[in-house]
Amino acid sequence: MHKVTKKQRAIAAVKFKTVDKIPTQYRGIKYLTESLMRYFKIKDYKNLEKNYKELLENLSADFFSSGDNIAMFSTFNPVCNAPVIDSSYIKEASYFYVLGIKATVKTIEKYDFSYSVFDGNPPLIRIENASEIKAGFLMSKLDYFDFNNFANRRLFEEWKSYGNNPEDLDYENFKDSSDDFINMGALNEIFIICSYLRGMENFLTDMAFNKKLAEAIVKEVGDFCLEFNRRELKGFGKKAEWYSMWDDVAGQYGLMFSPDIFKKFFLPVYKELIANAKKYNLIFSWHCCGNVNEILPLMIDAGIDVFDVVQTSAKDMELENINKLYGKSVCLHGGIDVQKLLIQGSPASIKEEVKKVIDLWGNNGGVILGPSHEALPETPIENVLAIYESFRSN
Repeated sequence: MHKVTKKQRAIAAVKFKTVDKIPTQYRGIKYLTESLMRYFKIKDYKNLEKNYKELLENLSADFFSSGDNIAMFSTFNPVCNAPVIDSSYIKEASYFYVLGIKATVKTIEKYDFSYSVFDGNPPLIRIENASEIKAGFLMSKLDYFDFNNFANRRLFEEWKSYGNNPEDLDYENFKDSSDDFINMGALNEIFIICSYLRGMENFLTDMAFNKKLAEAIVKEVGDFCLEFNRRELKGFGKKAEWYSMWDDVAGQYGLMFSPDIFKKFFLPVYKELIANAKKYNLIFSWHCCGNVNEILPLMIDAGIDVFDVVQTSAKDMELENINKLYGKSVCLHGGIDVQKLLIQGSPASIKEEVKKVIDLWGNNGGVILGPSHEALPETPIENVLAIYESFRSN
């Protein structure tokens, strides 16, 4: 009997075909991941590039996902030669520094956890009128990118503390893999980039009370992102399998702005981004935290294949409701709440949540199950194990 590969299982789930079992993923903050590696007595537990597959085997999980896509270790971006603004800022892996958005590193010493914090003095904070926005002011930034030369994202500055091994991250090591998707997608966070250029509060205010200025900012950001997207796909689209886009436009209780504003300002750009990726037959995954029920149908109509996060602790995002609304129209990636359940729940309650997914989706495809985001450092190990123990017993 032909053995189903992990990648075949995930593709079947995305396409709503019968799966031998629901595909699963793991994603977690470095501290938790290293704790799991030590729990399983994996030697050289800090060397994730060499040993993440051993961790997955011990967990009985299919994929090691990142915060916004299915492929932590096989995501590729164009090489960038842009300088940082000054030595106190970092070359963060989202490339926002290239656009003049400054970031510093903050560290939680207890968990040896570092993260990027974006500057409180954004480049466009003093702009008052649309006429002050210089047409094409972002386009020159494209010259910093080599769209003929793509590198593994894990080699970038932000990940240095993870003990990277360049020889394990080469494209040639992944291109014929039955376990790892070749992932791509960068600088496509339209709302987030606008917010970081202008300042979140200012930009939200602009969309409500200074629409001409908001439209001017969105146009420049959208034009830049689309051109970056075109060049990125031309350079790597035929090598990739999965395209990821993240844009956190929602909070715990709903959108940060009205659905009409979403449709006017952002949806047209999203549609074009999705259409461009589809020309290369890529699986398109969209990541957004929070309650997105007001706009997820629009994104499904626009052509996304996968909706990532599935933050079940957000308002009206319970598994039963998500299944009822979208269970046959978009594949879900996530679903096990990292905000409350994995931290505060018991292994039994987590197994009950997994059983709920199995009962709702069955073997009909439509879900890749795992933590809804990177599981947090304080997550008990036994709670992580409970996710996958449930699949070994069903």
